[in-house]
Amino acid sequence: MSDRSRPAVVLVADRTLAGGYRVLFEGIFATMQTTQVPSLLMRLLLSPRVRTDAAGRAHTAPLGLRRVEAALRDRGGLSGDDVVCTTPEALPKLLGPWTKLVGVSSSDPLGRGMSNTTTKNFQRGRLYTEAWTDRLMRTVSAARDRCGFRVLFGGAGAWQYAGDAEARERHGIDCLFEGAFERQGPGVVGGALGGEALPGHVRECDPCADLVSPICGPSAMGVVELSRGCGRGCSFCASAHVPMRHLPAETILADLETNVSGGVRTVVNGSEDFFRYGGTGAEVNFEALHALLTRMREVRGLSLMQIDHANVGSVLQLSDEQLREVRRLLSWDARTDYLWVNLGVESASGERVAASAPGKAAPFGLEDWDGLVREAAERLTRTGFFPVFSLVLGLPGETPEDVARTRRLVEHLADKPCVIFPVFHEPPPESGRRAFTIADMRSDHVELFASCYELNFRRVPKLVWDNQRAGRVPWVRRAMVQVLGRGEVLLWRRRFRKLRKAKAST
Repeated sequence: MSDRSRPAVVLVADRTLAGGYRVLFEGIFATMQTTQVPSLLMRLLLSPRVRTDAAGRAHTAPLGLRRVEAALRDRGGLSGDDVVCTTPEALPKLLGPWTKLVGVSSSDPLGRGMSNTTTKNFQRGRLYTEAWTDRLMRTVSAARDRCGFRVLFGGAGAWQYAGDAEARERHGIDCLFEGAFERQGPGVVGGALGGEALPGHVRECDPCADLVSPICGPSAMGVVELSRGCGRGCSFCASAHVPMRHLPAETILADLETNVSGGVRTVVNGSEDFFRYGGTGAEVNFEALHALLTRMREVRGLSLMQIDHANVGSVLQLSDEQLREVRRLLSWDARTDYLWVNLGVESASGERVAASAPGKAAPFGLEDWDGLVREAAERLTRTGFFPVFSLVLGLPGETPEDVARTRRLVEHLADKPCVIFPVFHEPPPESGRRAFTIADMRSDHVELFASCYELNFRRVPKLVWDNQRAGRVPWVRRAMVQVLGRGEVLLWRRRFRKLRKAKAST
């Protein structure tokens, strides 16, 4: 075995996070599935395998692992032979007595993410995020016992282990790392490579945007990070109290070039609030966003540029002309009629939102929250965007009138090109509150939930087909996803019928 196959540091993520997705919606769809979906179908269709080279290096890897890899090479003094991003399938052949540390990442390792727990309430089996992370960690733990390396766990789902010592011990985690890696991470890993004991828990509260190094290889789904953090104070979000900081344009452009040169043709502008790039606090800076997108358009070779999250308050600070210009700059070689953007509505009640997400509307007030949502929907749809709205059922203090008001808002939004996904409230572990579950739903919750999904059943298939076509996903795979989607629609409708009957009898 060559030295290139004997790295001291190996980085890996669970299969749901590290699948070979062409477009963002594929990755989101895969992470929401439970073991009710057969494993073979997941592996071949919904979460296809990423190829590796002869040395076990993954062609694409989740952006978080790419950031760790870059930080260790740029700030930690390691070479490209010392640190490798790999896949769960290729991992075993990379581990041996030469291994000093394995870094693992997962977005939802224990199945406690708010969107995913909602799916788990409605479907049988375990979430694949949880099941495949558990399988990966058993592989890592067994090799750790043989080879003596240490295990560092991080990523967006690391918080789930913070209050669960039993899960950390079961998965053989020596160090839990929460937050951005760049400031403390290289030193922690360097100490471990030098024989020092790893700290049991590291928490980094700063987004470290000024310390980010350009990635060394293509990222999964072509994610290109624009900003870190959010800072709007939502009680159910891990980014709530991390202030938003923006990456320098040169770093963003370097990451984009790396993806394109690696053969990636569809990319995602990663941010908790896309329209706020370059702004200060809750204020937008259209000139900074426009300048960045203009420079990004100069990179040749892309077919589709996607966005993920935005905020109602940010949308409302932009004029129709500015929104149309952003839409134009996001239009690449492949036409897409469904350029979607996710916005958290949570509830139509400004009082409920103020209690759980006090900065949600900033710089506007929450007195007319549902009015602000309606206006943002109107502006986005008439300027060429496709809103994907999310609601939270079971917010603390929620009343039947809050649910009825949210139902009226949904009925208004349903007249526009959009989809709406309700999720169950999942409070942070330290709150001491109990999560909202299907057992807590009243009949009005069921009707609100079902009305949203009836809208989604009509529109999501078109959205997915459009995005996959623009992302150059083969026709056969697109058709198979549509067939699977129709099967899921039947299962969801069946569940809604049973729920209505059960709630009517209570």
